[in-house]
Amino acid sequence: MNNPESSTNTSLLMPVAFLLVLLAVPLIHAYVHSIKAKHQTVYPLVMKIPIDSSVITAPSEAKQYEGFEVKLNLDTQQLAKFINGIVSVVSEGTSIQGVTGLVSPNMKAEISGKHYRIENSGPQEQLYVFSDFTEWKWHVVPESSGVQTIQIKLHLTATENNQQKVKVVNLAEANIQVERNLSMWLVYNWWLIALLILLVFAGWKVFRHYK
Repeated sequence: MNNPESSTNTSLLMPVAFLLVLLAVPLIHAYVHSIKAKHQTVYPLVMKIPIDSSVITAPSEAKQYEGFEVKLNLDTQQLAKFINGIVSVVSEGTSIQGVTGLVSPNMKAEISGKHYRIENSGPQEQLYVFSDFTEWKWHVVPESSGVQTIQIKLHLTATENNQQKVKVVNLAEANIQVERNLSMWLVYNWWLIALLILLVFAGWKVFRHYK
């Protein structure tokens, strides 16, 4: 015959144990991610279109939850001529990332990253700083440690057969080694620690009560 007290004890402790495991997952994930990052070969900047990498300013290293700037300083007139020159000589069906037609120097730029908080997200309009150069600037905050990638994209407008179309191309990838910031992680995730302590205390009380 089953002991009712033992059954009640088990039914109360199981949800508490499940929640404890659930709360421990983010901590385990962050630790494993940082260990893997130490064994990765990191190329800080990978250009997807063959132009001078100096047009992009981004750090190779950063600290979790501490913001920094990413800049793109681009001569859009020159880039449009470069792409149009390649498109005009390549064989049919071959292009740069599917770009066809006559590319306009009027472009938009955006950056994206899975583990970043980005100000001014989405495509940004072109603002000339001097001559034909345009400077785009973003403030980003890394929210996870390890090697975190920022995608830098251009929105190109091309005219083909008297029709305009917008094509999004990958200009570059910035791979940034983000150092773990445990103190700031605790600040942003204090509620997890508080809930964990509360559940441990509740589990101990339940155990003491039914013991």
